[in-house]
Amino acid sequence: MMTPEQIRLNQNPILTSLLLGMGQGSFVAERLFPRLPQALASVSLAQMGDERFRRYNLRRAPGASTKRVEVKFEGKVYTVDQYAVEVPIPREVLREADVSRRLNVGNYLDISRIAMTTASDILNLDYEAEVATLATTPASYAAGHVLALSGGTKWSSATGTPVTDILDASNVVRKKIGKRPNKLILSADAERALITNAQVKAYLPQTQMGPATLDQLKVILKVDEIVVGDAVLIDAAGVGGDVWGNNAVLAYAPMIGGAGTADISLAEPAFGFTNVMEGHPFAETPYFENSVKSWIYGATYERRPNVAYNTAAFLFQNPA
Repeated sequence: MMTPEQIRLNQNPILTSLLLGMGQGSFVAERLFPRLPQALASVSLAQMGDERFRRYNLRRAPGASTKRVEVKFEGKVYTVDQYAVEVPIPREVLREADVSRRLNVGNYLDISRIAMTTASDILNLDYEAEVATLATTPASYAAGHVLALSGGTKWSSATGTPVTDILDASNVVRKKIGKRPNKLILSADAERALITNAQVKAYLPQTQMGPATLDQLKVILKVDEIVVGDAVLIDAAGVGGDVWGNNAVLAYAPMIGGAGTADISLAEPAFGFTNVMEGHPFAETPYFENSVKSWIYGATYERRPNVAYNTAAFLFQNPA
């Protein structure tokens, strides 16, 4: 049974479960900017100061006052934007699919599933592209947290030194936020350059003939997780390109559980996160539009990715 809130949102709980359960492994936006569910369209979050990094005179004599530290909080308001898409399915297609199902035709396809898969992929690709643009823009980073590679310094070059570059960048971040980066986001081109790089191969067993694996790279580069963003976006001219371009992002991203649960400290120096309305994305209740003789399947996603600490990440441009 639908709750009053679902009825108010014209939300379909069965199709929403189908929508939320779909995804593609090439989408990595939430690994870098984890979801932070919220109940309102705008929410104020406190951002702490640098009190934890300062040293104080904590020694006290018997009976003397204890050192008291004033913790500063900077309240920032985060809002979400609404994104929505509709996929029309002509009634003739549904009619033929229904006949196929009743006849037990082997190649029968669930048309509702096709519609919602299409809507889900479109919404997720748009989100992936927005996060990738934000994360590969130098202005999203603090000064000294961007390295543009060229010529012999590229990881695809025989003289490129990605291990040195990444370990050095990790130290830059550590000195700013007190923690080492735990995520490395690679574009498809960056991954190809990294796994076949000469410096990387020097760390591999001499008996290994093929390129480095991501598990081996995690040990070599001292990061907990390495993911490859290999989603492709086709522009208005029909030309395809990699969503993440030719970039690599080293960042600290806290672990936030799914379904609104959080495994996160009250003071995590996250590079960024995604504000998301609770229950999103969700599937609208399909409706029939007589003018096009079609059933309309819709989906809505209210969210916005935000940079929190621009010192908590490092961008490598043109590694390949």
